[in-house]
Amino acid sequence: MTHWLYLPELASTGTAAVLEDTEAAHAVRARRLREGDVVCVFDGAGRTAAARISEVIKRPLKVHLALEAQQHWALPEVRIHLTSALPKGDRQTTMLDMVTQLGMTDFTPVNFERSVSRAGTGSQDRWRRVLIESCKQSQRPWMPLVHSSIDLAEWISGPSDDGVVNLVAHKEGESRSAVIEESLVEAKQVRLLVGPEGGLSESEFARLHQTQTTMVSLGEGVLRVEAG
Repeated sequence: MTHWLYLPELASTGTAAVLEDTEAAHAVRARRLREGDVVCVFDGAGRTAAARISEVIKRPLKVHLALEAQQHWALPEVRIHLTSALPKGDRQTTMLDMVTQLGMTDFTPVNFERSVSRAGTGSQDRWRRVLIESCKQSQRPWMPLVHSSIDLAEWISGPSDDGVVNLVAHKEGESRSAVIEESLVEAKQVRLLVGPEGGLSESEFARLHQTQTTMVSLGEGVLRVEAG
């Protein structure tokens, strides 16, 4: 298996590049890569390139790469925008890791009446590190976009044009197969709203029922936020 490494400046790089700090340590200490090994570098904006490790300098740790021709990948045909309440602590990391590997293209935290956690100082930097690692694991050239927190009113006033499907995860919603058959076939963007651990309040549930959204059930049980 070819290992992926993150090189954000790939677009402006010629035939040679250098990995330093965290990414160099990941390549040498975590992946045990050595001179002569072939890897794939990506910038998170759709560009990838095959590269061969030409030299490893141990102090300070640097990994020199010889790059081949770059490839630019098209954006996914359907944007999957997860708009969700935040779970507590490390479960935020679990959620973002899993949904990135599954194909999420956008993430927006949503504040609800019963939210148990909100985005704080440094959250976006921490989440970005998670997204990078998830893209390397799943070999995804496009890193998901992380947007600023919104409240439910802002979500409701969001796009509802042709090609945009607005879904709300709820135990009493329609089955997944029915929604996919009726709503998702021609979708260009899917916005999935996942509520907080305490569930939607009565007023929030009523407001959503008055909008052009579809309640969708993800199973018979009540799932954790990060599993939604």
